[in-house]
Amino acid sequence: MFRFLAALSAAVMLFIVIPAVPAFASSDGLVRGTVTLHGKPVSGAIVRLLGEGQAFTVQTDTHGAFAVSRVPFGHYRLNATSDGAASRILVVNVTSGSVAHVNIALSKLKTIANTVVYAAAQPSGNPVAVNRIGRKQLATLPVNNSLNRVLETIPGIVRFSYNEPVAHGFHGVTYEIDGAPMPLATSSNFAEIIDPRNIDSIEVYTGAMPAEYGGSRAGAVINIITDRYGDVHRPYSGDVTAGIGNYGQQESSFNQRLKIGKTDVFFNMNAQRSLHGIQAPTFNPIHDATSQSDQFFRTASNLGHGRSLSFDYSNSFSTFQIPINIDPNNPNDPVFSTPGTDDVQLEYDRFGNFNYSAVSKKGNAVFQVIPWFRTARINYMGDLGQDVLGMQPNPNTPNGLPLIHQIGLVNNQNANYIGLRVSQFLATHHNAFKAGFELTRENYIGFQQFAQYQLPTVSTGVTQAGAQVGAYVQDSWSPTHKLTVDYGLRYDHSTGFTGGNAVSPRIGVNLAVDSKNIMHAYYGRFYAAPDLQDVRQACVLLQGCPTVPVYDLKPETDSYYEVGLAHMFSPLIRGYANYWVRNAYNVLDTTQLLDTPLFAVYNNAIGKAEGIDVRLAGHNVSNTASWFLSSTISQSLAGGISGSTFLFSPGSFTNQLQYEDHDQTVALTSAYTRHFGVGNHFYSTLQANYGTGFPVQFQNGNGRLPTHLTFDFSLGRAAGRGKDRSLGFSLDVQNILNHQYVIKLANGFNTTQIASARSILFRVTAPF
Repeated sequence: MFRFLAALSAAVMLFIVIPAVPAFASSDGLVRGTVTLHGKPVSGAIVRLLGEGQAFTVQTDTHGAFAVSRVPFGHYRLNATSDGAASRILVVNVTSGSVAHVNIALSKLKTIANTVVYAAAQPSGNPVAVNRIGRKQLATLPVNNSLNRVLETIPGIVRFSYNEPVAHGFHGVTYEIDGAPMPLATSSNFAEIIDPRNIDSIEVYTGAMPAEYGGSRAGAVINIITDRYGDVHRPYSGDVTAGIGNYGQQESSFNQRLKIGKTDVFFNMNAQRSLHGIQAPTFNPIHDATSQSDQFFRTASNLGHGRSLSFDYSNSFSTFQIPINIDPNNPNDPVFSTPGTDDVQLEYDRFGNFNYSAVSKKGNAVFQVIPWFRTARINYMGDLGQDVLGMQPNPNTPNGLPLIHQIGLVNNQNANYIGLRVSQFLATHHNAFKAGFELTRENYIGFQQFAQYQLPTVSTGVTQAGAQVGAYVQDSWSPTHKLTVDYGLRYDHSTGFTGGNAVSPRIGVNLAVDSKNIMHAYYGRFYAAPDLQDVRQACVLLQGCPTVPVYDLKPETDSYYEVGLAHMFSPLIRGYANYWVRNAYNVLDTTQLLDTPLFAVYNNAIGKAEGIDVRLAGHNVSNTASWFLSSTISQSLAGGISGSTFLFSPGSFTNQLQYEDHDQTVALTSAYTRHFGVGNHFYSTLQANYGTGFPVQFQNGNGRLPTHLTFDFSLGRAAGRGKDRSLGFSLDVQNILNHQYVIKLANGFNTTQIASARSILFRVTAPF
């Protein structure tokens, strides 16, 4: 550990002493272009970029050129003014790491009205498979009390059991929070990695991932900004929220925002309780209470001369009762427990990061250093005496009879991470170059105890350390405004229970055929090291392990292809279609551990997923109404299971490709939001969710569960901001029609899970 910390310190010092080259945050982009008047450059024109609570003002040089650096991803209006010319307003969408080229042609002053248009399609500024959920949309979604439910409104991400997002065919997404990586193990995602009430906006890469992302499972990259610098417009502001609902729902939150000199300070506290926490094996859940609380603290400081420093700290604790089935005649679940069985899962999570960045005087070079840490603990407290009295089908007989006793589980896992991310960005006239490296060290301690009916208890414990190293170079080359070529190379190396390394090339081409269409093609290789929490003995534990445990989980390697088309139907309606294929080896996938919601990981020797993602979105001229439609048509196949404690022995099953349990042919989500009333402070949203159902059995494709169609609704009023102290409220109704469909049917490896019933939550927010 001392050697690793010393290496981190040396790396930080090495980059700090590099002269005069400052930094881009991973969530930032660059907006640049020229201002002309009748084809001639305009010197001294004022260019303002407004949006996402931010305001940037720059002046054009003698060549009419301008550049706005460190622009957080989002939706902006670009306004250019010059003496004797009519001002022009263009709408620009900025994505992380992109360089948006915007040329503004002014005309002689003929009217006092501003001309508002959308920037013409620019391949570098609007990648095809990147979606964004801003603060305004996040606030109006009926499912905004769950980050996973919010993500599942994005095409390519399918809602699975326990609200786990499955992206482009396989389990696992990569999180970035305020520019820092956040490792996500399968054993700590029921409480979700961050409370959505702490989020300002979200950017989701479901494809065409640049070389800076890698090293872990990346069906999608979830880039989160919690609070933006400049969000505090008064010395202080804040709000408190209280909520109640059916099934004993209770919510409360406290948010405080302060401005101290050139530093913005944000503090959030959230708590919630419910009698229905996770999806149960019965239509009326038994023993399903949950409570969750979290605290989040952030500072963002402007150090002057293009330098900034931010700090994040989060702490959360969650408890989940494990729902049970006590009816031996339940047609949906042959696994039943005795009444009063009291299994509980506890989750503890803590993370923090510093983010130092600085921008060169010209605004075209950025340097960034992010040290970070995370601690994650999960404690599954089984009721061993009651657990072993429960019964389940015998997996060794054709009809499952006679029934056998269940196995009780106690599980305690602790994982501690420390890491460093360093990057350098440099933009020239035709290129946007970025290079960087990442170091991560993990220490893991795990303990498991298995109780068997009238047999001795079996206990196992393990301590293991591991590390991941990643380095990359990438470039976005734009020889013309119509063509952008993104290419890069990444190297990953990991150690732990198992080790591995890979070199991953990536290349994407974006061509603006005309002002309304962008054609896109991409190829990339990916490497995903198994997290230490996810690596377990690859043997049937209760049937006898070798003296030296075999850890058969291997790093996953993928080849990924996509082609797509983005189209601007009108200045108010945009959409895209994207066809993708993922071929994988040693697929890191998940299943449940025994009949608990604690996930275990195993390898599929081979896997293939392919599909088409479709996204349409639009709004009206006054921006008081907006809508979107997201759809994915796909299939996910895998074969050749091995690895995981006592569930599968190495090499079991066949290498023949079969449907995964999370495979769903069609998934569709759409929503319509309307703002109304004085100042358009009121809103209403109706959201529809459709799915064709998952396979009945695991990896054999014998039949599908029924299709499902549910509706969610939200009605509310935004709380006042600034001098406005008016109350806000929201009424959120999920699953309006109370359609409880079967998500997963007991298949020998998992419990049955049934969609939650109608949920009603009313919240009131008071600003101060």
